[in-house]
Amino acid sequence: MSRKANPTLIGFFVLGAMFLAVGAVVFFGSLKLFSESEDFIVYFDEAVSGLEVGAPVKFRGVPIGKVKEIFIRYNQEEESDHIPVIIELDISLLNSSLGVDVDIRDEEVFIQIVNQGYRAQLVTESFITGLLYIEIDIDLDAGRPHFIQEEAIYKEFPSKPSLTAALGNTAQEVIAMLGALDVQSINDELVGVLTRANKALAQIEFARINDSVIRAADSATELMRSEKITTTLESVNKTLKEFETLAADLRAKIDPVLSKADETNGEIQKTLQKIREASDQIERTLSPDSSVRYELENTLAELAELAESIRLLTDYLERNPRAFLTGKELPESESNKKKKKKEK
Repeated sequence: MSRKANPTLIGFFVLGAMFLAVGAVVFFGSLKLFSESEDFIVYFDEAVSGLEVGAPVKFRGVPIGKVKEIFIRYNQEEESDHIPVIIELDISLLNSSLGVDVDIRDEEVFIQIVNQGYRAQLVTESFITGLLYIEIDIDLDAGRPHFIQEEAIYKEFPSKPSLTAALGNTAQEVIAMLGALDVQSINDELVGVLTRANKALAQIEFARINDSVIRAADSATELMRSEKITTTLESVNKTLKEFETLAADLRAKIDPVLSKADETNGEIQKTLQKIREASDQIERTLSPDSSVRYELENTLAELAELAESIRLLTDYLERNPRAFLTGKELPESESNKKKKKKEK
């Protein structure tokens, strides 16, 4: 007879298997078998107080890695005082969270994005705690990248000054400019100007000026209250009223004239229009293609012939006055002339 299975033992077995599975995930995850990460290096030319191991590394605010190690010196020239920081970037986060489709583990791809202006910068995470993190972002005005490593052990992200460092540099420049000023000479010059101004003010007789101003004001008041000024103002006021009356009269007389002038102008415009129409009619009548002009030219020609005939008649009558009685003698023919000769 078979033995019945114990549910309690089965439950413990299932729970044990689950704990083993979770432990395996944690263990293998700690061995980074499920992540793709790579180490990079950044050299900062400023103090890194507030930056700790394990501090986040972000790309435009999105965490993509952490600070792995901070050195005082590492793989750099003796004259260099940059602070080297090793950062660990999770490449899988770039591909999954940010959608980056490039593999920065490839040397050529990494050099390309650095030349495009990608730079690392220290950013204050909290002004209360003073903690810092590293921000990687593109700076289009970054210029040519400057690398600090002597040997290419890690891929190096060039850095740019943080906002605090930039303000500090600006403050140092201002202090240097102020230090270059000759404060003593400026102070002596200001003291001299104030001294000369004080002497000039001391020489001014303010009491006398004040008395003169008061006397001038009193004189002006007396003048305004005098009878002459009152009479003059009344005369001016009366003259202004007379001018207003005259202007009203002129306006009353000029307005009708202007209205009639408008009517006259309208009549003149109508007359000019008629003259213009008559001129156009005459121009059309005397045009070369006009029949009236043709008939007029023929009539003028006939009149010219008539005048010529009258002139000839007049000349003839002056030479032969008897022509009024006998008429004009016809010229003899040649045959008649021959007969007369024979008869003789």
